Amino acid sequence: MERMEAPVIRDEGKDHYAKKLAGRILEHTREQLIVTMPYFNRAILKMPVVFYRNGFQKMNHPEGFGTNGRRIICDEQMVIQYFRKEPGLLPRVYLHMLLHCIFNHPFQYGNLDSKYWDFAADLAVENVILELNWDVLRTEGDRQRIDFIEELKGRAGKITAENLYHYFYLHPRVTEMLLRDAPLFHRDLHSFWIPEEFSDNQEAMRKDNDQFDENSSVWGRLAKNVKMDVESFEKNQGKVPDVLSDNIKAVHRGEYNYRTFLRKFVTFHEEMHVSHEEFDYIYYTYGLHLYERMPLIEPLEYRDVRKIRDFVIAIDTSGSTMGRTVQNFLRQTYTILCHTEQFFERMNVHMIQCDSMIQQDVTLTSPEEFEQYLQHFELKGGGGTDFRPVFDYVEKLRAAGTIPDLKGLVYFTDGLGTFPEKMPDYRTAFIFLKGRQNVPKVPPWAMKLVIAEEDLAVSDRDFMEERL
Repeated sequence: MERMEAPVIRDEGKDHYAKKLAGRILEHTREQLIVTMPYFNRAILKMPVVFYRNGFQKMNHPEGFGTNGRRIICDEQMVIQYFRKEPGLLPRVYLHMLLHCIFNHPFQYGNLDSKYWDFAADLAVENVILELNWDVLRTEGDRQRIDFIEELKGRAGKITAENLYHYFYLHPRVTEMLLRDAPLFHRDLHSFWIPEEFSDNQEAMRKDNDQFDENSSVWGRLAKNVKMDVESFEKNQGKVPDVLSDNIKAVHRGEYNYRTFLRKFVTFHEEMHVSHEEFDYIYYTYGLHLYERMPLIEPLEYRDVRKIRDFVIAIDTSGSTMGRTVQNFLRQTYTILCHTEQFFERMNVHMIQCDSMIQQDVTLTSPEEFEQYLQHFELKGGGGTDFRPVFDYVEKLRAAGTIPDLKGLVYFTDGLGTFPEKMPDYRTAFIFLKGRQNVPKVPPWAMKLVIAEEDLAVSDRDFMEERL
């Protein structure tokens, strides 16, 4: 089989010998990674290398490595220095940068708090590398990194950049303490993730910046290929840590069952009911028989149930959103909720219609009101799309105490709008229709679902049966 190679780009000049030596070292590093972890082959061979020592010096950064999603960018002197310092250091840095791209980290940088996202992204890729546990990747300080991550798992859960960013954003005081250990996980310069802030005389680098969004799609496809290669490797050679797939899945949140998706917004709440699992009728009736009106054990009247309380459904009523499709979405939502018994006896659902501004807010407090709303549903608005007014409006409702226990917001939209910069402290999901438009990237703190229009169809008969 013909061997593919990612070329090393060498700029001729006074440091020609250093560039030549660094190039050979990097070729050796790539070969180490390819032999050890063949499921990364496509990603490794995708990335050429460009030497950029003067650029790192101009930016006054001690790091000598980075990636813009198109190339590995490095300082040739740092390559040589790392190679001499520690055997696992250069393969570790190289794979660190590749994983950033595979997990789509550079392409989500836009409106995020860079301090939190930098830390979350570095933690996510270092955790994968530590879980891989290959000798070729071991470096000094790994024991300390493992202990830090294990403690963080107890606080934040899954170690994906998206999940960690959400945790950091909601717990700023704790995060400030955690950030003291950020240098332990930092390997590369993330300034290359912001193309508009990076300029260079090299023509190739300027083209990379122009194609930054396109690179996101390329790496999206590569990530799926990596996932398939991992599955093939596991069948033939051995197990790969689940955390690798977890991070790939976090990027490709998307097309799966709407019923399953809606359950993500369910929360525990206490209701007045006999808990049959904890109630023993034998002792209860024996007490009544022995002591007449004195049962031995009173029934437990409280139980925890998974049901929705305060909830917001936002409907994009811009010109590109069809009324019949929206109505089908609402009918499907109602059907799922009723079928899975997700309503409280008194619910509090805000049905908000909006385009570039709030057009209507209807509060529904019972299944009967929901049914009435669906029967007389009419689209309001029809202008452009802007997601921000809904989030601003919801914050006003929360401040006024109208929705004190908000657990989630679902936004049904064509996707052609402006996302809010600030992450809310409640679950948020954007629902898109497959095939209508190119589905945009959502912020890392939001969930995304792409559904086919036919999946929203609910027959009148089915709808009536659910109501009965």
